[in-house]
Amino acid sequence: MITRPNQRILITGAFGYLGGRITSHLSSNAPEISLRLMTRPNRKSLPGWSSGLDVVRGNLNDQASLHSAMDGIDTVIHLAAMNEIDSGKDPDKAVTVNGLGTHKLLEACRDNGVGRFIYLSTFHVYGPSVSQPITEQSPTKPIHPYAFSHRLAEDYVNWFNYAHSMETLVLRLSNGYGYPADPQVNRWTLVFNDLATQAVQKGKVTLKSDGTQHRDFISLTDVARSIQHFLNMPPGRWGDGLFNLGGECSMSIKDVAERVASEYQKYSGKIIPVVFGESNGSSSTDPVVFNVDKLKNTGFHITDNMADEIIQTFQLSEQMVISDRSGP
Repeated sequence: MITRPNQRILITGAFGYLGGRITSHLSSNAPEISLRLMTRPNRKSLPGWSSGLDVVRGNLNDQASLHSAMDGIDTVIHLAAMNEIDSGKDPDKAVTVNGLGTHKLLEACRDNGVGRFIYLSTFHVYGPSVSQPITEQSPTKPIHPYAFSHRLAEDYVNWFNYAHSMETLVLRLSNGYGYPADPQVNRWTLVFNDLATQAVQKGKVTLKSDGTQHRDFISLTDVARSIQHFLNMPPGRWGDGLFNLGGECSMSIKDVAERVASEYQKYSGKIIPVVFGESNGSSSTDPVVFNVDKLKNTGFHITDNMADEIIQTFQLSEQMVISDRSGP
């Protein structure tokens, strides 16, 4: 896939879990575009893969730093946000960062003539009681600070599309899985990463529940590919600018655990047990039908690279163990 050349792109949250994989993918697979990576002012070190890239320091609530970061930029990919755990602990901050911070970023884009804006939202905006199949026309009813702060951000994005003729794109992401580009990113509690790490470090996989709850999963490879896919579209081809971004891959957590154990046996030659917890009865056990027909109708196709993502997570976890043992 060749991305349209001469694009000058700013990526916020470029060193987070999603941002790291998207940025490293574009850096490796779309050298014809110019990338600028924005990270928080207090970040102490940068991962090795970012060497030679244009990095700026910025804060979503610091208008001056945002304006400075926009110089010469025509497209913004907005990934900087509080995660679901931190949002639940501090709802006010979630609204400030995820919602109002997006508004401030959009204002800086408008003031600096940025024509395109891509926002990574979440399927959580639909809420837990949404009827299936879940399409872009399904009603939203977010019930968690992570979800409703993202929904607020979506509304700001749509407002700037309507009021300021900015070409905007909102992607409602399901459950992304895969190895982080930077092992220091604190996303090892995500189910695939947690279970793969358990396999490597403990020689078994243990679930806290019976694992019957289902999720829709999409690999971070496909998330990054989708961004490149939309960047490659000529102006005016994003339509109404709202797409579900999922993997058409509904799996129970039990299925995930057994898949991780199976891949670990192939990888290491070791058979490891899968230990299940008690049923909590709080989650639906029905498969998730997260419809992505609208996305596929743009010409995008979903890959089947789950084994590769799991294996690379094993390898990264092994490197972390070696690093811990050799440390002070």
